[in-house]
Amino acid sequence: MKKDNLKILKTIVFSLAGITILIGGAYLLFSWNKPLNPALSLPTEVNGSETPDLSESDGEASVTPSPTEEPVCGAPPTLHILVSGVASSSYLYGLADAIRVARIDFQTKEVSVLAFPRDLWVEIPGLESRGIEVGKLNQAYFYGTEGMGYFSGTGYGSGLLAETLMLNYGYRVDRYLAVNLNSFRMIIDTLGGIDVYLGQDVYKKVNEQPELFLSAGSHHLNGKEAEILARQRINIGDFGRINNQTVILKAVAVKMLSPSGISALPALIEQLRFNVQTDLSPADISQLICLGGMLDFGEDINFITLPDSLMVEDMIYDPTRGVNTAVLVGDNEKISELLMEFQQRNWP
Repeated sequence: MKKDNLKILKTIVFSLAGITILIGGAYLLFSWNKPLNPALSLPTEVNGSETPDLSESDGEASVTPSPTEEPVCGAPPTLHILVSGVASSSYLYGLADAIRVARIDFQTKEVSVLAFPRDLWVEIPGLESRGIEVGKLNQAYFYGTEGMGYFSGTGYGSGLLAETLMLNYGYRVDRYLAVNLNSFRMIIDTLGGIDVYLGQDVYKKVNEQPELFLSAGSHHLNGKEAEILARQRINIGDFGRINNQTVILKAVAVKMLSPSGISALPALIEQLRFNVQTDLSPADISQLICLGGMLDFGEDINFITLPDSLMVEDMIYDPTRGVNTAVLVGDNEKISELLMEFQQRNWP
């Protein structure tokens, strides 16, 4: 009964949040379908070939049929959102230290969040005149930021990162959302902090030496503490950091779907409208809120990563920076195949 009551409460509050956006003023009234920031303008061709429509099978692979039920909330069947956690307090510059793609399924009422390692070695498109052709995946975001002034497309860092995913893996996203350190801390603090369980000790660097930050076990974290946890990779490497970031994302999801989190949602939405970079429109946000009221965290939200078997660690010379750097070299063909499965809703 308590679970049923919570689902009713969730539906009511998420609906009220949607109404709040709807009646939020003349700006929203006349801009309901207008992106909050310039929409992505991704190329239709990559290396001279038309980008494939991954929503349909070519007839050779075994593809699970798409669900036949109508999408809920007046939304499209799926929405793929590129989410970047920017290691900066502004959006003028910054590396994307956390890179995720969220597949929002309005037919099956499920969400899958896929993590990309920031150290993936990739080709970066469109910057040959700047002497930039390759780099780490997180550098693609940096080279696209407004402060660098290199990228001529839309979406700044998110736009170039999206084009990089297309070039290397044929993966096309629909929308983007970039969250900087200030916004990240604000989200956590607005929710009243988050509760996490860590399977191992976490260290941070103090005076170039590792120092214990959080011991293994349960912790309640505020925004600043969650930021420190999300950025550390001492003794755990990039995959360990991805795991800790996933712990944080799960904790945020749990808190947002709790009674206290739901009650904070209208204030959170209003803050995020002015503190993130996104091409989501008020209509998109309303659809996401509507779906959120229908989700069960334990069953409907899935966090996954690219299998580490598809990547190998290596030292590569970065011609742009003139240094040897540690990277992950991926099997692009196999990663592309897996991402096609992901986009077709056949994986995971």
